[in-house]
Amino acid sequence: MKLLDISRVNIAALNVSIFLFPLAALAGNFIININVLLICLFGIFAYKKKFLKFYLIKSNFFIFVFFLFIIIVSFFNYFLNVNYDGFLKSLLYLRYLILFLVLTFMIENKDLNIKLLLISCALIMSFIGVDIIIQTLSGKNIFGLESLGRHNSSIFGEELIAGGYMQKFSLLALICIPFVFNKLDSKKNILFFILIIIFFSGILFSGNRMPLILFTISMILMMTFLDKLRVKIFISLIFCTLIFIFTFNNNLEFKKHYSNYYYHSLNLFENFLKYSKEKYPELENKKDQYFVKEYAKGKDREKLREKYTFAPIGSGHIPIYLTSYDILTDNLFFGGGLKSFRLNCKSKLHLPNRVCSSHPHNYYLELLNDTGLIGTMILLLGLFFLVKNKLYNLKNFNERDKLVAICFLIILFAEFFPLKSSGSFFSTSSASFIFFILGLINGIRGKTKRN
Repeated sequence: MKLLDISRVNIAALNVSIFLFPLAALAGNFIININVLLICLFGIFAYKKKFLKFYLIKSNFFIFVFFLFIIIVSFFNYFLNVNYDGFLKSLLYLRYLILFLVLTFMIENKDLNIKLLLISCALIMSFIGVDIIIQTLSGKNIFGLESLGRHNSSIFGEELIAGGYMQKFSLLALICIPFVFNKLDSKKNILFFILIIIFFSGILFSGNRMPLILFTISMILMMTFLDKLRVKIFISLIFCTLIFIFTFNNNLEFKKHYSNYYYHSLNLFENFLKYSKEKYPELENKKDQYFVKEYAKGKDREKLREKYTFAPIGSGHIPIYLTSYDILTDNLFFGGGLKSFRLNCKSKLHLPNRVCSSHPHNYYLELLNDTGLIGTMILLLGLFFLVKNKLYNLKNFNERDKLVAICFLIILFAEFFPLKSSGSFFSTSSASFIFFILGLINGIRGKTKRN
């Protein structure tokens, strides 16, 4: 009885921690780490017998190997070069493997109260969406934080990530409705319509352009694969389009902001292709630490501008992508180790159109930089088998499970959309969300196989 009670306490604690996950993601990295740590600890105690077994499922296997590969690459790039901090981070990154497995076990054992998670997402997303709308219309949000012109970030303040945050969790918020309301179809339709309008408007007025595109694509995919929601989403998207057109035509700042995005995107591809082909063998003798330091301070930038052509600044991504491309060609197969871009970029600062940053601002470029072609392919194979098994088993799901499964897959597609500028794949906020969703997807697939 005691063991049973302890197990129930652990499961209850896990459900509370998962219920708070969207709120933790809102609060910042410190709270996210605490939340992930709690999920890992409670999960280890609740499923310690399952952790002792290794299921030879292809998706599990490749994801496990991906984490192992990160540690090996970081060992050779950091530990052997007496950078123990970099190697330690690769070991600590294993917490996301545990997070992935805990979510998998919870779904397989039917221990996860997914309704609580969906309600949490719906409440938080609705609040932020309404707060951004208020901030846009009145100039201040509920807490008195002022609008930043074309950007409105609600409680995020000067950190311009509100739209990205909403885009990540909005689909979970939308599928809350069928779980909460079993009847009252007319009210469900109205609420579904209102939530889509709030989320779209919130992301639009946040000024985060790629999240708006991804949210719209996600709605179109839901409309395509979920026939029972098709009419509701279609009508909602018509109203969303009208809201965008009205805002675009009546707000010059928003019009300029969203118009520039189109032209910046075209220029980014053109300039990347143009400047990535240029070589500078005459500058190799400048690749010493003194010159790098001086260049980093900006003292030698004008000297380079006098002799070489620089790409237009635009969104600022061109020099970051060019630097990332140079680095990955230096160590194409194995990469430089976890979060190595911020260190290796210094070796490229003597070249025109190169710059240092904390990460390459694109998941695929970062994976290639840090884990090389081998590590990136291992992860993509894991994702491929995970998605393949899920799609293959969709016909066996009931309506609710099918709704959840398709929603998770669309979220995963949006998260790994190759053309988007992103935060760091290995950052706390991104990694926790990615392996949280992957764990849920993996568990539903496992549940289908067992049943």
